[in-house]
Amino acid sequence: MSTRTAILLAAHGARRDPAANARVRELAAGLRSRGAAEEVAVGFHQGEPGFSEALNSLSADRVLVLPLFTSAGYYTEEVLPAAIASGRPGRLVRQSAPLGTHPKLAALVAARIRTVAAAERLDLAEASVLLVGHGTPRNPRSRLATLHLAEALVSSGGAEEVGCGFLDDEPGIEKALASLRHPSVVVIPFLIGGGSHALEDLPRRLGDAGGRRIVLDIPVGGYDGLQALLLEIARAELPAAGEGPTLPPGSVALVGAGPGDPGLITVRGLTLLRAADVVLHDRLAAPELLSEVRRDAVVIDVGKLPGGEGASQERINALIVEHALAGRSVVRLKGGDPFVFGRGSEELDACAMFGVPCTVVPGITSAIAVPAAAGIPVTARGESRSFAVITAHGEGGEKPDAIRKLAANSEIETLIVLMGRSVLRELADDMIAAGRDPETPAACVQSGTTAKQRVTAGTLATIADAADRDGLVAPVVIVVGNVAARAVGTGVPC
Repeated sequence: MSTRTAILLAAHGARRDPAANARVRELAAGLRSRGAAEEVAVGFHQGEPGFSEALNSLSADRVLVLPLFTSAGYYTEEVLPAAIASGRPGRLVRQSAPLGTHPKLAALVAARIRTVAAAERLDLAEASVLLVGHGTPRNPRSRLATLHLAEALVSSGGAEEVGCGFLDDEPGIEKALASLRHPSVVVIPFLIGGGSHALEDLPRRLGDAGGRRIVLDIPVGGYDGLQALLLEIARAELPAAGEGPTLPPGSVALVGAGPGDPGLITVRGLTLLRAADVVLHDRLAAPELLSEVRRDAVVIDVGKLPGGEGASQERINALIVEHALAGRSVVRLKGGDPFVFGRGSEELDACAMFGVPCTVVPGITSAIAVPAAAGIPVTARGESRSFAVITAHGEGGEKPDAIRKLAANSEIETLIVLMGRSVLRELADDMIAAGRDPETPAACVQSGTTAKQRVTAGTLATIADAADRDGLVAPVVIVVGNVAARAVGTGVPC
């Protein structure tokens, strides 16, 4: 039986200004016509239907609540979650982040500023931009999205000078306007519907501009590009209609989170993560993935630090089983792949011992992905027809003889070492002592596939000194073999 999906556009709305609510309905109609979901509804804090009524009108099994608010705060953190909690049980309801916090919104605003400047024949090098948010002194978080948008516009070159003023917070619009240095100012109402704020309050408060030229634009909610952004959010965050069932209550999924870049988790893994009642994560899973977890889910950090500190494997196994036996759906989110030095087999065995259903969602292992991100193929015609992956640590953290022998085996053309930063020098010495050429290319990749990725290249004889020189710290993937000479993003070869 296929599942039905729905989208609820949740907005503040206005009882006295139907135009504000009409814009939300226009956006909903656009999503409906483009097949974003089987059902698309709207709900308002001020207006009909209310949030709870709109949710209860939907028959879908999976609902994405998309807050058409420009900031986080009272409505997105208290009002909406309360409406969701009071709704029909037994279906998956996911609330996305407020629209105004989406990172792509800055590009829409920057493009709009350029359009307005061209129409008004303004030189943006001689004009300021004033972002006007609503704000409220009762919740300081309501200011953050406006401030972050201003920073993004300046850093991306969307405007030279961007100020922030608030309708109901400090600095007020008048004070913010006075702080700007250019004689022309483009005012961007960082509002969705706007209503009386855009039509009455803003023109009145901008009226005495001290001889400046003020260009007051439409609210952000009226931008043409907003429809496409909402569709992108819906497709990214709402499981597709007909997709297989989510994780049943009382069951476990061992989900590979990939090598570090949050975009490298599988679609299946992300779907289960978003639906889970309980998520146990380690320190190698991308922190950004935790923002995908349901707001009411239990999130438990069971990560281990270098040196073995953190939750023991026995404790992790017990937590997984405990929550599953309590009838909760559990995702164990593991960096890389669950079965590549991830102890996933031990967690699978623990579930089997207590009769807990467990599924495994493979992940992209760092053993292959991290070298690839540094330009190193683990196999290459004429250079490497074989590779081996080893961990530098045994059961108790020691480096057993079996690992020493494998590391020293010169018949392995490409050797990939995980968790070996602390014993890099010893490993290199072992390989040379066993007969590997000291001039064999070697590379270390720290925090591969992430924004913090760093690459150090050298030879087997020099790689330990090079890693120390460059201050590389775990997690580091070590590659030994001719293909390591292909490493990109390195400093001066040693």
